[in-house]
Amino acid sequence: MKKLIMSGLILATMGITIVGCKKEKVETVNNNNVSTKNIDYTLDQIPLLENKQDILQLMLNPNDKDEEKLNKYLYEIGLATKDLIKNEEFNQTIIGMAKKSDNQTAYLLDLRTEAPIFFKIINENLAKNSLSLERIAEDMTHIPLTGNPEYPATMEVEKYVPAIFIPNLNALDNNKQPLLSPNIETDCSQNSEIEDFIITWYFNKNGNQVEIILGENTSVKTTNPLFIIDHAIKKHQLSTIATTNENQPRADFEDNQDRAIKRFDSKQIRIKTGYRQESGWWNDSEYCIVAYRIENNPNGIGIHHWIYSGGWKEIDDIKVSEINSLLTRQTLHAPNWTPYSDNRVFWNTFERDWNRSLKDLGTPNYDGRQLWMGGNMRYNGDWYAWIPSTVNVHATPFAWFGWNTSINFSSWKADYYIHKIL
Repeated sequence: MKKLIMSGLILATMGITIVGCKKEKVETVNNNNVSTKNIDYTLDQIPLLENKQDILQLMLNPNDKDEEKLNKYLYEIGLATKDLIKNEEFNQTIIGMAKKSDNQTAYLLDLRTEAPIFFKIINENLAKNSLSLERIAEDMTHIPLTGNPEYPATMEVEKYVPAIFIPNLNALDNNKQPLLSPNIETDCSQNSEIEDFIITWYFNKNGNQVEIILGENTSVKTTNPLFIIDHAIKKHQLSTIATTNENQPRADFEDNQDRAIKRFDSKQIRIKTGYRQESGWWNDSEYCIVAYRIENNPNGIGIHHWIYSGGWKEIDDIKVSEINSLLTRQTLHAPNWTPYSDNRVFWNTFERDWNRSLKDLGTPNYDGRQLWMGGNMRYNGDWYAWIPSTVNVHATPFAWFGWNTSINFSSWKADYYIHKIL
C-alpha cells in the first residue's frame, strides 16, 4: 500500500490551491426529484477510530506531483459526493452499477445516463472549485516513476477515470448506510497498526458527519457498503475476467504423488533497489502473485482454472530493510500438471493495494481461451515480473526443469525463483 510522505508544501492543482488546514464545506443541491427514503444507520463491525491526522497534509507527495494531483481529485470528488450517501436512491444506483461491472466499480461518468440528477449534483458541487467530472477525467493521468526507457510501453502516461470502488460488494447489506472514503491514506510512521488505513466519512442518525479511519480487516467484515473514490482504468481496458474455480487442488496434489516432480514452488524473491512500489520509509510492500492455468480442451476452447483462491495470493510483506535482498519465502507456484504441452500457467507479480480497483496485469490467450488478469493496485505500473502486454509469452516453461533445479524469472524490478520439488 502506498503511503504519502509528509510535507508542508502547498498543493496546487488545476489552479486550485489548498492552504493550511481549512477544509471545504460542500452541500448537496436541493432537488424535489431526489428521493430520501429511510436508511438503516446501523454500523456493522466498524471500529470507531477517530482520524487525528490532517487530510490535506496526507494528500501531499513531493516525490510524485501526479500522485498529489490525483489525491486532490479524489478528495474533491469525495467532498462533492459525500452528502449523497444519505440518499437511498443514490446508494442503490452506485451498488447496482458496481454489480454490473467486471471490477466492483461504478464509473461516475456513467451517471450522466444512469442517473442524471446525481451527475448534476456532483458536478454542481465540483463547479464551486472550477471542476467537473469531465474535466477531472481529462486530467486523471500519472507519469510512471519506475518505467524503463528500453521498453517504451512502460514510459507511457497512465490514464484513468473517476469511479467508486466497493471492495465488499459481494457481502454488503443494501439497506445499511454506506461509508464513503476519498481514498486518502494515513501516515503510519508513528503507529504501524494503522498502515493501509484510509480516511472515511459516514453520517450518524442526526445527520452529522463523522470522520474515522479504517483498514482492510474492517472492509472484509462489515456489511455496510464501503464506497471508495478511486482513479480506475477505463472500461475498454477490461476483458473477460475468470470468475470460476474449476480445478480441484487437493486432487491435483494426490495425482502428482507418483511423479518424479511433485510440484513447483517459488522459493526466493527480491524487489530491486529503486523499484519498490511504495513511498514512505516505514511501509511494507505487499508482494503478491496472480496466476491462471489454461488447459487444452479437445472438445472446445481451453478450460481456465484458478491456482490460488480468488486467482491471487500474497507471498509476503517485504520491509524496507529487505529491499534488494534475496529472501527465502517458499510457497506453491503450481502443481505439476502434465502433459506440459496441454497446460499453460500464466502469471504476474505485483504490489497489492486493497483499497484500489483492479488494474491490468496481462491478457493470456491459449487454445481459444482469453483471460484478463488484474490486481488491486494504485497504478497500472505496479507490477513486478512482466510487462502486462507480454504475459502471453511468459507462461511458466515447466519443461525447462528437466535439466534445471531452479530458474530465476527476472525483470529490472524484481527476481522470482521457481524450484522443482521432488
